[in-house]
Amino acid sequence: MNIAYILYPEVIISGQSNGIRSQAENWAVSLKRLGHSITFINNWKHYDWKSFDIIHLFGCSGSWHNDVAFRLKHINPNICFSPIIDPKPIKLENKSIILKNYIRILFPFTRFLTQDKYDNFKLIFVRSQCEAEYLTKIKGVDISKLAHIPLAYSYKEGCISEGEQSKRKPFCLHISSITQERKNVLRLIKAAKKYNFELVLAGNKGTPEAYYHLEKEISGCDNIKVLGFISEEKKLELYKTAKVFALPSLYEGVGIVAVDAALYGCEIVISDIPGPKEYYAGMASLVNPYSVDEIGYAIKGYLDGKVTTQPILSEHIKETYSPSHIAKQLESAYYSLMQ
Repeated sequence: MNIAYILYPEVIISGQSNGIRSQAENWAVSLKRLGHSITFINNWKHYDWKSFDIIHLFGCSGSWHNDVAFRLKHINPNICFSPIIDPKPIKLENKSIILKNYIRILFPFTRFLTQDKYDNFKLIFVRSQCEAEYLTKIKGVDISKLAHIPLAYSYKEGCISEGEQSKRKPFCLHISSITQERKNVLRLIKAAKKYNFELVLAGNKGTPEAYYHLEKEISGCDNIKVLGFISEEKKLELYKTAKVFALPSLYEGVGIVAVDAALYGCEIVISDIPGPKEYYAGMASLVNPYSVDEIGYAIKGYLDGKVTTQPILSEHIKETYSPSHIAKQLESAYYSLMQ
């Protein structure tokens, strides 16, 4: 197949660190191994849109996807979409839906009408059952339009060595843009202080203003280390040596860093929210992200050796979410779209 990939416009701001871009790139690599051709669309180039078997858009931001798909479908109707939504709490979304419906009544001919519509796509890809329910129940998308394709882990098959569990060090690892409020790092820090375990934080610290509150909470704590942005080599080293990886997000789409950590042998503590927990087959500790005690108790339980899921969890991730396995599912979905 000849496939075009189009990314949402805002990706130019975050560049290579953008998660949506990473998903598209990883899928492209896996599909190329199956013999397919992938073209990353560049706004400064010219394309024969009829030459593509599939046109795949990535990233839900404003109404760009509807505008592009509406124009393209008259040239080539084989258009699909990965919105890649990290659903917020439903109650907040219900208020948003009520407001949007009110505006539609008052201003029926505005562009606002098309912002959340998915009529221009033959197929919409979701990464979890949670994302599927969000699109059907909140956005009104017909379930027949959805294709459930989980994310694959980030690393090349055959190059994975998770290390020996007996040689792991008793610390908890967390990797994210740590100053994002939804990552819930402040409560994770409080849990480390209260339950006295070693915590290693890695990832973008944001602006000095954004980091101030975390820095203040950490001040004087010898058991908490902040590494900031780390290399891929350092990330792998941490995955192979940390005993626990914690991702107590307030809301999250998948949290691929936790999937990768599980692949490399870490025990997983993750929020008891729809979406991320679907990936672990019951082999992760689920916690209330608003409870410092639940977060701390779960992490401490793994660190003290009271609970273990490894290496069974790692094997589950390898078998279920390998890039080749996910690529074949994606390939099958593309073929169904062309029929």
